[in-house]
Amino acid sequence: FLDKSTVPPSINQSTIIIAPKWTGNNITYELRALYGFNHAKNRTAFNQASKYFENPAQNIVYADVDGNIGIRPTGKVPIRTNNGTFPYSRSNGEGEWQGYIPFGKLPHTENPTQHYLVSANQKAVGPDYTKYFLQNSYAAGYRARRINELLNESADGTVGVEKMKEIQLDIVSKVAEVFVPFLINATETILPKNSTVLNILTQLKNWNYKMDKNLAAPTIYRKWRDLLMDYTFNDEFTQAKAGKKPSLNVLEKLMENETSKWFDDITTTSKVETRDDIIIKALYSTIGFLMAYYATNEVASWRWGGIHKLYFEHLGGLGTLSAGPFEGDGEGYTINPAGADISKGEGLARWGASERFI
Repeated sequence: FLDKSTVPPSINQSTIIIAPKWTGNNITYELRALYGFNHAKNRTAFNQASKYFENPAQNIVYADVDGNIGIRPTGKVPIRTNNGTFPYSRSNGEGEWQGYIPFGKLPHTENPTQHYLVSANQKAVGPDYTKYFLQNSYAAGYRARRINELLNESADGTVGVEKMKEIQLDIVSKVAEVFVPFLINATETILPKNSTVLNILTQLKNWNYKMDKNLAAPTIYRKWRDLLMDYTFNDEFTQAKAGKKPSLNVLEKLMENETSKWFDDITTTSKVETRDDIIIKALYSTIGFLMAYYATNEVASWRWGGIHKLYFEHLGGLGTLSAGPFEGDGEGYTINPAGADISKGEGLARWGASERFI
């Protein structure tokens, strides 16, 4: 991350020290916030108490007996001369904090006209979002899209306990809903229709985008999506020695432009690849991988639960008190989350919803 050409020759470059600055090292007043929450009699008092919940930053949702609802992130967010993504040279006076974003300027919503609020770690945008920088990393937003969809589709605009149970356990992938139509179209347009390809198309066309452990479509989609991501970005990112790829919603945006330069494989010189070229390349690799993993070319046998497992690890690391692996539904982008890495084969989802209540 550091440009070593700026380091004086007298300094041993192998011993450069990076010193982080963190709001958690300040004196903070979270206990005062909790006291205020427990004694608040209305939204105003609760909101005032929220000011003192500085570290770690939280998304705090609110509802009261008078029908008021609200959400606001709390925390001390530094105002920087830049966004703090890379280290600065403090000896040159770079990167100094210019104070903190005022509490009232942090994104917040009270009693919206839609009559509900959704927080699934998606991007938060406030009234001064062009003036103040909050952070770089957010969830891609697919879980929030699905929650909004289900709430908007609720009969007569109300949501009861049973509906909330359905929502919390929902395993429909909005990511798949976005990407799979591109895969189907390219496959139908480009590939010769042998039995394997036809069976894959059947699985995908009949799929309702549920990451159901008993279906093959989720397996095909997920492995293909991972490889599509790799084949789109790996060439440029390897060349640049970059450590982190963009999020999926960046790739979603790129899919709208078939000739985006990101789809061209810079390691090949005889051809300029397009979106559909990379889609089909990823599908070929997916077929080979899944045939080998499941030891069969019977597409219907490529069940999601055969490669996607749930594992409940004991917090103290005592393996005998852990549970699993079990075949599991969902993925990291479903409302009921279960993220697992299947790049090398069986993936264990070791995290999910930390708690559920209605």
